[in-house]
Amino acid sequence: MSDQTVDETAMAGAPQPCDLLVHGAVVMTLDRSGRMLTDSAVAVRGRDIVDVGDRASLERRWQPARRLGGPDRLVMPGLVNAHNHSPLMITRGMVEDLGYAPMYTPWVPQGHHLSAEEAYLLARLGVYELLRSGSTTIVDYYLHPDSLARAHAELGSRAVIGGRIHDADPQALSNGRYEHRVAIGQVSVAENAALIERWDGHDGGRIRCDWAPHAVDTCTEALLREVAALAARHPGRVHTHLAQSPGEGRQVRERSGRSAAQVLEDVGLLDRRLVAAHCIHLDDADIARCAGGGITVAHSPIGNAKSGTIAPVLALERAGATVALCTDTMAGDMIEAMRWAVSMQRIHRGGEMVMDAAHALRWATADGARALGLGEMVGRIEPGLKADLLLLDTSSPSLAPVVDGLGIVVYSASGKDVSSVVVDGRVVIEEGVLRTADGPQLVREAQRCAERLWMRAGRRPVTCA
Repeated sequence: MSDQTVDETAMAGAPQPCDLLVHGAVVMTLDRSGRMLTDSAVAVRGRDIVDVGDRASLERRWQPARRLGGPDRLVMPGLVNAHNHSPLMITRGMVEDLGYAPMYTPWVPQGHHLSAEEAYLLARLGVYELLRSGSTTIVDYYLHPDSLARAHAELGSRAVIGGRIHDADPQALSNGRYEHRVAIGQVSVAENAALIERWDGHDGGRIRCDWAPHAVDTCTEALLREVAALAARHPGRVHTHLAQSPGEGRQVRERSGRSAAQVLEDVGLLDRRLVAAHCIHLDDADIARCAGGGITVAHSPIGNAKSGTIAPVLALERAGATVALCTDTMAGDMIEAMRWAVSMQRIHRGGEMVMDAAHALRWATADGARALGLGEMVGRIEPGLKADLLLLDTSSPSLAPVVDGLGIVVYSASGKDVSSVVVDGRVVIEEGVLRTADGPQLVREAQRCAERLWMRAGRRPVTCA
């Protein structure tokens, strides 16, 4: 496919106009043949990639409105980050030593403590960090999902947004009590429905909205069945947490006599449309059950490690599940997540070299895209796909020497080596600078918001006199 284009008129005669020509010393296509192109370029027109190949040839075929990159750049597909709650950036550095998810922790300013505006200010910080570190497609769901959609729409990411559906009382839950209330569930369903009505398909499909029940322990079976019925009429995916803690498993078994995976199967949610985060505490029967349903596991290796656990994702994948990678709020760097994914599975398998760099990159790109139903849109660099691209700075000492490309990115690079980011054909980060908003200003606003919220929760930030 080298030097191919979807516009045959550009193959002959005068150069044809395009909007952007992205140049790199290496173009790491991650396409189905795994092409690694030297001194090459990607031509973009509108939102789409129209040509990929040798730079000199593309210069003859295309007349770009602008150029990006150069001989000290490595070009690769944007990363697909399959599970996040961007307003929860507020908990970073505060809950990692506890071993509990924020929703189950009594003294942190959780979602039910946030206003819509506070959720928006914190979500902008989360989206900014994710974009700057190379995530171009971001799954994000939480309370006040309209605020999340606003943040992604403004900053320019490709996003899959959901609400946080549950009928467990969050205040009681944070104090260790499960109290389910129908009214709470109906409010959360209505909020997710309003999100879909307002935002699904925004900006030519750059923003998609899905259903997102929080977890089996925080949702009654009646609520899960209601979500399953609603999701059956929606073309997207369903996002949830599954087997993220022993406590979740105990609660579900005490309530139902079954595992969480069995409950999801019984209510009609355990299928190829389910994107289930974590999947740590699964026995062999549930691994087979999840894989047989064809679910996707949104794997958070950094989050697993911080809680002292390792999800059996290779066993799930080998049994038939899809694995996508995520950072899950606590860290925004998907390159770091790839590195941890390889290391954690080698530890899990007693030192066997069970994964390599190419495997981790698939989880973070093509497999993640396919899991979200975006496999023919993003995750690879080839004509006809959306122009979601990263440019990495090969003059960075951590990204040198480049020999095979795959290994240096996964094992040595970091999100800080991302110089520019293109989403849907639009340059959203250029030489480290956010082009769609004032980055330093939104960091300052999120800091002030967090200070107010933590003060309200009884904790004085060190930044406050």
